[in-house]
Amino acid sequence: MIMRRFGIAIIPIVLLLLVAGCSSSRKLDEMALQVNVLEQQNRAIEDKLIEMDSLNVTLLEALRTFKARTEFAEKAGDARLDEISSKVNDVLDRMERMQQSIAALQQGLVRAPAADSTSADSLGDSTVVVMTDARRLYNQAFKDMASGNFELAILGFNEYVKTFPTTDLTDDAQFWIGECYYRQQNYEAALDEYSKIETGYTDSDKLSMTLYKLGRCHEEAGNRTKARSYYQKTLEQFPESTSAELSKQKLDSLGGGG
Repeated sequence: MIMRRFGIAIIPIVLLLLVAGCSSSRKLDEMALQVNVLEQQNRAIEDKLIEMDSLNVTLLEALRTFKARTEFAEKAGDARLDEISSKVNDVLDRMERMQQSIAALQQGLVRAPAADSTSADSLGDSTVVVMTDARRLYNQAFKDMASGNFELAILGFNEYVKTFPTTDLTDDAQFWIGECYYRQQNYEAALDEYSKIETGYTDSDKLSMTLYKLGRCHEEAGNRTKARSYYQKTLEQFPESTSAELSKQKLDSLGGGG
C-alpha cells in the first residue's frame, strides 16, 4: 500500500520534470533559431558588401573612361558621351539600390531577437551562452565595419578570432580584418591579414574573394607581376565565381588576360 501511494505521488513530479524538460528544449530550439536568423542576415549583408565592392570597381573604371572621353568631346560626338553617361548613371542607380538594401538588412539585424544569455544560464547550457557571446561579438564588429569604424571593427574581429578560433565564422572574421585594412588603404597590413585566409583556411567560402583581394593589394602596392599571378590563380581555382570575373577584368586591364 505504501509503495502504491509512493508511486502515485511520484507521477506528478515526473510529469512536472517532463514538462520542464520540454520547456527547456523549446527555449533552446528558439535560441538556436534566433542565432540561425542572425547568421543568415549577416551573410546576406556580407554578400551585398562584396557586390558593392565589385560595383565600385566598375564605377571607377566607367568614370575614368568618361573623364578621358570628355577630353575628346568634339571628336567623339554627343552619342558616345551619352552612352558613357548612361552607363555611369546605371551603376550609380544600382549602388543606391544596394545601399538601401544593406540598410534594410542592417535594420533587420538590429531588430532580430538575440538569444538571451540569462535564460541560457538558467537552463545551465553554457554552450548556448558561448555561442550567443560569439555571435554578439561578431555582429558588433561587423556593424562597426559597415559604419566605417574600421579600427573598432579590427579590434572586434581580432578578439573574435582569438576567443573563438574554430567556429564557422572565424574565417569570415579573419577576412574582414583584411578588408578593414584594405578600405583604409593600408595594403601591406591587408596583405598580411588576407594571407592568413589563404594559408590557414583553405576551405573557406571567402577564399576566392581573398585571392582576388590579394591581387588588388599587390596591384595597389605597385607589384603588377604578383597581382597578375593572384588574378590568374583566382580564375583557375574559382572559374565560375564573381571574383574570377573581376580578376579577368583586371588581367585585361593589366595586359595579362587569358
